[in-house]
Amino acid sequence: MNALLFAVLLLAQDAAPPPTDAAPLTDSAPPIDSAPLSAPPANLLPRFAIARVRTRDPVVALTFDACATRKQSNGFDREVFEILKRAQIPVTVFPTGRWIETHPAEAKELAAEAWIEFGNHTYSHARMTRIPRRKAVEQIVRTEAIIAGLGRKSVAFRPPAGAWNRSVVRLAARQHLPTVEWDVVSGDAGGHIGAEKMVATVLATAKAGSIVIFHINGRGPHTKEALPDIIRGLREKGLGFVNVSDLLQRPDAQPVSARPAPFGFRPLRGKGRGPRPAKGIVDENAPT
Repeated sequence: MNALLFAVLLLAQDAAPPPTDAAPLTDSAPPIDSAPLSAPPANLLPRFAIARVRTRDPVVALTFDACATRKQSNGFDREVFEILKRAQIPVTVFPTGRWIETHPAEAKELAAEAWIEFGNHTYSHARMTRIPRRKAVEQIVRTEAIIAGLGRKSVAFRPPAGAWNRSVVRLAARQHLPTVEWDVVSGDAGGHIGAEKMVATVLATAKAGSIVIFHINGRGPHTKEALPDIIRGLREKGLGFVNVSDLLQRPDAQPVSARPAPFGFRPLRGKGRGPRPAKGIVDENAPT
């Protein structure tokens, strides 16, 4: 090989991009609407909504949704807050932007506690799989700006009613947010399940790496009754408590996909073994 050819090949090798082990996030769904997005995250996030993680660490994450819509502001369950404050348990609260706007004092109170971290639950509790992309982006970005006004930043995105598809996960990832759901349903939404059954359900299903969903917007009347026994029971099972962000960052954490739910889930009822899928428009791009 002559010197000139060798030099050309050497330059070509230097110019080649370095190999990568992970493919970038892709979305087979054509965009419904165009909208400016921020740069994709440096570390690629899962292409699915996370239900829990596999980990050897005996820890669980308790999460509390604070939902409000454009027409319904809901409330604030102060007794739940006080129980958590006394126990100093790390938790992740997922408020909607509207809930923060209609409960500014309570939102600031939550933001003042170091053991609470925030997640993004959209602005008006919109079903993300049923709205145009432009509006879906606005639901996330607008709420993120409201949370920033509290001096906080979201650690994850939780789609209302658990309705998600690849497009929703991708939009959240463009805002550097993993999409996080749950694997343990407390059943507190709407008050259809009493405290005793709620305790039994959570203690029977929670395990290392679980994410448990509760509500703190006044729509779970039995949450305050069940929570002390749930905390005590989980500790007796040898489980500790961490924020969602801490759970996802466990050294051996392996995210597990939530059940595909392009339409979301209805609240858990007194009878039945789990949340029922809600009816809706078929989404051909939902994960299978």
